[in-house]
Amino acid sequence: MADLLVRGGTVVDGTGAPAFRADVRITDGVITEVGPDLEPRGERELDAAGAYVAPGFIEMHTHLDGSMWWNPDLDPLPAYGVTTAVFGNCGMSVAPLRQSAREPVLDLFTFLEDLPLDAFHKNVPWTWERWPEYRTACEGQATTLNVAGFVGHLTLRTTVMGAEAAWERAATPEEIAAMAELLDESLAHGAIGLSTNVFDKDRYLKLVPTRLADDAEFEALVDVLARHEGATLQVITRFNEPESIDGDVERFARICAPRGVRGQWTAIPATVREDYLREQTIALHRRIRESGADFWPNVPHKPLEPFFNFERALTFQRVAAWNEWINGPEETKLATLADPEWRARAREDYDNRVSSSTSRLDRPETLIFAISETGAGPLEVSWRAYAEQEGKHLSDALADWILANGIRSCMRGIPDAFDEEAVSELFKEPHTLTNINDSGAHLQLFCGSGENVYLLTRYVRDAGLLTVEEAVHNLTGKLAGYFGLGDRGVIAPGKAGDLAVFALDEIEVRPETKVHDNPDGSWRFTRGPSGVRATVVAGTPTVLDAEPTGARPGTMIGRRA
Repeated sequence: MADLLVRGGTVVDGTGAPAFRADVRITDGVITEVGPDLEPRGERELDAAGAYVAPGFIEMHTHLDGSMWWNPDLDPLPAYGVTTAVFGNCGMSVAPLRQSAREPVLDLFTFLEDLPLDAFHKNVPWTWERWPEYRTACEGQATTLNVAGFVGHLTLRTTVMGAEAAWERAATPEEIAAMAELLDESLAHGAIGLSTNVFDKDRYLKLVPTRLADDAEFEALVDVLARHEGATLQVITRFNEPESIDGDVERFARICAPRGVRGQWTAIPATVREDYLREQTIALHRRIRESGADFWPNVPHKPLEPFFNFERALTFQRVAAWNEWINGPEETKLATLADPEWRARAREDYDNRVSSSTSRLDRPETLIFAISETGAGPLEVSWRAYAEQEGKHLSDALADWILANGIRSCMRGIPDAFDEEAVSELFKEPHTLTNINDSGAHLQLFCGSGENVYLLTRYVRDAGLLTVEEAVHNLTGKLAGYFGLGDRGVIAPGKAGDLAVFALDEIEVRPETKVHDNPDGSWRFTRGPSGVRATVVAGTPTVLDAEPTGARPGTMIGRRA
């Protein structure tokens, strides 16, 4: 906790109200005064002339559960004005987790989120099995920002039922009661809610355990959420299956509404090519709200420009032969690509894949050969164009290109065009959520960190589709209100001394760059500093003059009225 006086800035307080000229005083890590021309009291001073002073930005959907232990600076989040991050999303958390269930949970976690398994084994301390011990461990791990965590239903189910049963059947009443007890204890000790997943499959293409949960299991767990004021449910629905979206969302809204539990669901699509699906999901959103359910849809705002690597990835999950290959042993990969029997199976699996509106496999013209390990090339040509040029099946063409260029090569996805006007109108509504960027996950696919700044640069500064007040509200006060983090997200006396100081003409989302700093020696994508002048956590600058300070004042936080 520290004392700080931020002087001469224009305060955007996070509520959506008009900006105003004021100084902000922080005492012992808490905002104590907001007003013009405050007299210094010997505290550290920060000059914000010509800049906006906003509440610290909140990352609402991350997978920092592991990297907070081996990358406590949580690079590059502080340099993008972030002061709080929510993890434990998509049904996966590292607590409560019995030692006997650790291996299958971590295998699933690291597969689904493209994370280094060795780092979880070697760098996470594992001094806990239940949430109270986990919170103590997190509070003892100094980080650059505050963290708040969901209980992952996948973790909860595997801990109680064991891996074999969790992956095979519905839970018994006794097992459901045990899950409810662990969830209740976790919420009582600071967990912010429950995350669940009816979307994913594991590396063997089996349904993840939460997809086997029946309504009795979900109802019992939501009953527990209802006993803890402000606790919320996060649901990953089958957002890439238009025929399943409405049923999934309606199922959970039907469970949550009579219990008064707030929930979020994935997602209203933003791309132009998914106009038809956006109409369907907006209609669903309206219908759910009118029914009385307090359900909030996620809405992405930044086009994704993913890199597709061949070391390990989820990208070929719907093509069994390629999925096995890309997640198989490195030493046999090149030989497998040249094997005629594998190639025949790969062609058949590709031709008989289940189509998806979100998959790049169905749009090979949007995947560009971008990085070559050997330099053989060709580069900057699409997968489809290369296959046509070579007169080969798409699967064979890709296999040949990888054989020539190496498994450490990459394809790059062309960003989809977004309907930014539709997205902006959704952000002006009171019950939508954004900044769902998977920070801390998919390390070799993209760097999600920085999408908050894109909202400010593209939607506010460049396109004029949102006011700075509207954008900041979506990144701060609206999110804090949703998650029950009542002590932050707004600049007012009594709120946490977490701030972001920035000028619109000084900030930008920087290009992705590779760094080889994962504990297992693997690489990840990061970004250079955005130009945010200062990021402040509990009165302590973690970024000053647009550069990280090295300070780590963050801790684990929970729901607060």
